[in-house]
Amino acid sequence: MDNQKFFCPNCGKPISKSDIFCPECGFNVKKYLAGLQAKSTNHSNNDPQRPTQSAPTQPSSSAEPTASPEQPHRRTPRQAMKPWQVISVVVVFIILIGGYLFLNHYYGKTATADRLVTAIKQDEGKTVASLVKSNDPSFKITSSSVEPLITYYSQNKDQLAKLKGQLTSTGYVNDHLAFVNSGHKFLLFDNYQLKFKTIYPEIQTNRAGAKLKVNGKVLSNKIGTTNPKKIGPCMPGEYTVQTSDTVNGHKLVNNGKYAWIDPTSDDENISLDLQTISYTIKGQAGSTVFLSGKKIGTLNKSGFYDIKEYPFSQDMTVQLSMKTASGKVVNSDKTKIDMSMDGSTVTPVFSGFASTDDVSDLINNIWGDISDGTVTDADSANDDDFDDYFTGGSTSIIYQDLLKMVDSYQKNDHIDDYEMEPTIKKVVPYDTGQTMVTYDIKYTFDNGSHDHIQVFEYEAIIQKSGDNYKMKTNRLTNKVSDYDKD
Repeated sequence: MDNQKFFCPNCGKPISKSDIFCPECGFNVKKYLAGLQAKSTNHSNNDPQRPTQSAPTQPSSSAEPTASPEQPHRRTPRQAMKPWQVISVVVVFIILIGGYLFLNHYYGKTATADRLVTAIKQDEGKTVASLVKSNDPSFKITSSSVEPLITYYSQNKDQLAKLKGQLTSTGYVNDHLAFVNSGHKFLLFDNYQLKFKTIYPEIQTNRAGAKLKVNGKVLSNKIGTTNPKKIGPCMPGEYTVQTSDTVNGHKLVNNGKYAWIDPTSDDENISLDLQTISYTIKGQAGSTVFLSGKKIGTLNKSGFYDIKEYPFSQDMTVQLSMKTASGKVVNSDKTKIDMSMDGSTVTPVFSGFASTDDVSDLINNIWGDISDGTVTDADSANDDDFDDYFTGGSTSIIYQDLLKMVDSYQKNDHIDDYEMEPTIKKVVPYDTGQTMVTYDIKYTFDNGSHDHIQVFEYEAIIQKSGDNYKMKTNRLTNKVSDYDKD
């Protein structure tokens, strides 16, 4: 090789000694050669025994090659990362950090509680099953076995709204339900679950050989009368329990719904006796009668319907449906029937409408204040807050007409005294928040030598106002009688 050529100590590529930097890797050749020269000089000066070397001569072809100077350690040069590699590393880093943050939130207490409540609300049994845990190893958690819990909260919206707050705060729901961290997901994240205590209800009936069903599934074809049938393990929730039997060709069925969400030992011991019951339903004539949601007839002209020796059920209810005087069809509240009502009269209530007692109180107060002399003119009416009985207060036409009527009696020289006696004849729902009442007023006028008696029929609309009722309209519809009495 040419004396001016040698190998780069850094990358090993052939270079010239006249190069300042290696063209291949950028190694400082000039500095390196200067260092070698200085080292050689220092070594010669420090070794007196070493003879002075003459100028180098070209060796013959047959001579042994002279040893070359010791080569420095060669390092593999670092190659700069390409842009796509840098981007890939950054993307992977972002994905890892983002994935961790997402999963940490996803498995967090609040997010898990949200998923559980949403799954219950949307009846997603599979999701609910994945988020619950039992204290009883014998209980198999499946999408069907968690349905009682879903059913309970689906039918009790207020409790479902309350549940979300309980889960995200203390986690304590009741003595049978608690939201706990039961371990870790992927060794890194919390694993919150709704942990529950199983229940073992005991069911008894009064007829040997009766069939027992729970949530539509037959658990026994011959339940005993002395030893209760123990069922379970069951998850807290709502259950429909039915006992049935056929007696003298008549099928007796007792259905009961039980919210075993936090039951006591007494709650879990139930008796579904197969009994019959008789009672009378009272209401507006012609109203349709529904027994446990099934239409069974209509009230007669007197407003009654008799139930005789009917199979009793724990969830038996009575409801009436009728067309109001305004043409609107309204339904009464459902009245739950129990065995204490056997032989009694049941009068379903129409919510928002005045009861007979409410109407009677209002009518008696209005006419009583006039009759006993409490209200004799505008001043006494104001002192007695007489206008509170009417919608519109003192601006009510009824209020003003009654004061005029009383004033005319006070000024009539032929009337020594007067008395009004109301009699309620009929009370029926009229429209939303309004009740129609038909009533008679018996007027007795003391003329000194005899009493003059008149009976008039009125029809009034009673309006609900806050917690009270007020008279909205009052119309005279008929003169019933008119006579004198000594």
